[in-house]
Amino acid sequence: MKVRSLTAVAKEISRPSIEDISSKLTSLDIDTFSKRLTLPPPVGIGLDKLVDYLQEPNLLYSIGALMSDDPRISQIPSLLSSSDKLFAHVMLRKEDDIPRVVKIIGELEPEQATRFAVLLNHETLLTPYYPTSSGDGIRSGILMSLIYVEEVMRGQITESLMKAKEIGESIEKRTGLKFLGVDPSVSPWNEESVGFLIESRLGKELYSPGVLSIIFDLNRAILKSSIEAGIDPIGFSEVMLPVAEDDVLKKRAIEGKLTLSHLINMSSACAAGLDMVGIVYDKEYFIKIMKDLLVLHTLKRRPYGVRIIPSYGEDKMYTKNFGIIPVVKTI
Repeated sequence: MKVRSLTAVAKEISRPSIEDISSKLTSLDIDTFSKRLTLPPPVGIGLDKLVDYLQEPNLLYSIGALMSDDPRISQIPSLLSSSDKLFAHVMLRKEDDIPRVVKIIGELEPEQATRFAVLLNHETLLTPYYPTSSGDGIRSGILMSLIYVEEVMRGQITESLMKAKEIGESIEKRTGLKFLGVDPSVSPWNEESVGFLIESRLGKELYSPGVLSIIFDLNRAILKSSIEAGIDPIGFSEVMLPVAEDDVLKKRAIEGKLTLSHLINMSSACAAGLDMVGIVYDKEYFIKIMKDLLVLHTLKRRPYGVRIIPSYGEDKMYTKNFGIIPVVKTI
């Protein structure tokens, strides 16, 4: 098991609060892919002023949730272009706001689009997973995400979550930052592939019939092990299928075998959403995709994340942090 991220959550947006939490977070000598600081929704403050508070070079930052009818969402492309440490997301609640959100996606360069998401939900989501992470304005503390695909394959979900809980409680004692919980989602990172995990259980390539029951069973196992480990399962707490972060998913997409329809279908079984997938940009087509996903979110009654990388004719895109991002077929 590896700690994917340690994410500190601020209860309020103020320079003293942010500096105090940043200092405690950066002082931790823990092996993790990244350290992050998440803000609550930025109410009553301009985004340009907000960025002035976020100057620690060793941290990544989520600026919290912006509502889809907030006029400030038009500033997101320039915000993301100003620093590769910044992440943003828009919370979409109603169909009428879809065109303005799709417009934002269409203005993003591929690298910027990897740091932007749309969250289909009615409440902010307390999760360490970026870009959909937001504080709730009530709690401050530490969240954790994991890379533990290999342990899941060995049936060691509970043991991994117990170990994560021990690490979190140790951090609380050392820093005074309350340990708020683990998002026990099973997420990939390159060769530690959730696609491979699913295919190994399915006995076939993952776009085959039977895949939904595999995903559903994995999600039940996550919940069961969370209870056994005595952790608070925050955030998504589901199987995650970010295409560009998973070697098997990426390979299947490049082969043309894994299509947009397959990905949306799998997300209906409580995979966390349509994530890190390249799609040729067409405004009206993107609006239709978002409408369908909003319906799917309503039926699932679960938070649903969308991170689409817009393509303008390429069959592959390249970004510094994720390498190749394949553009999936839309048939």
